[in-house]
Amino acid sequence: MSLLITDKLIQRQINHWNRLRNFLKDEPHPEPALKQGPVITVSRLVGSGGRTLAENLASRLDLELQDQSLMEKIAEDKNLEQSLLAQLDESGINQADLWVRGVLNQRIFMRDQFHGALVQTVSRLAARGNVVFLGRGANLILAENATLRVRVIASRQTRLDRIRLRLEISRAEARAILVEIERRREEFIRKIFKEDPGRPENFDLTINTDRLEPETAVEMVIMALLDRQTSTPESMKKQSAEE
Repeated sequence: MSLLITDKLIQRQINHWNRLRNFLKDEPHPEPALKQGPVITVSRLVGSGGRTLAENLASRLDLELQDQSLMEKIAEDKNLEQSLLAQLDESGINQADLWVRGVLNQRIFMRDQFHGALVQTVSRLAARGNVVFLGRGANLILAENATLRVRVIASRQTRLDRIRLRLEISRAEARAILVEIERRREEFIRKIFKEDPGRPENFDLTINTDRLEPETAVEMVIMALLDRQTSTPESMKKQSAEE
């Protein structure tokens, strides 16, 4: 059997599973209301210091940090091999390959299923409050239900220098790492959420760390949190109207 025919058969089966799943799926459950306690999402460019900010916020505000642990929770809930989930997590997504591996392991898990599991897990964790999410499109999942959605950026030069110094590698190696990770993260957001990763409207606060110390970035987020807690919907609407 030729490779082309095999690919067509795989795609046909994938389409069949998608139609069957859509037919059998239950009515969507309403998302739980978020409880009191900050829910922060941190999105970042590679080498911008976003992870450092998320870790410092979790430590300073006594929040639960959710990053790779999100994938561990999904894998545990769905009884999946983490190696299978890793192909969907901020990396290139090959539907046919995932389907073949799923069949061999008697576990079918496709991209739309991953999206549903990710949304469900993030929403459940956010409902408890006191959590900071790092990446994984949490800002898009929670939208305005998040207390604060932060985007961390820096110039390409700064990010290359940080990667090079942290890993003690050449500039060419640092550039290769930056390009590859950026490609995977952008592909993840575009394929899973059909959205531009850096769209300004999807964030409440954008921090450029080119000339800021990590402690300063934390203070900026805390000040923004305090502002959100003291602002009312009415005052925000009034301000928007005046502008």
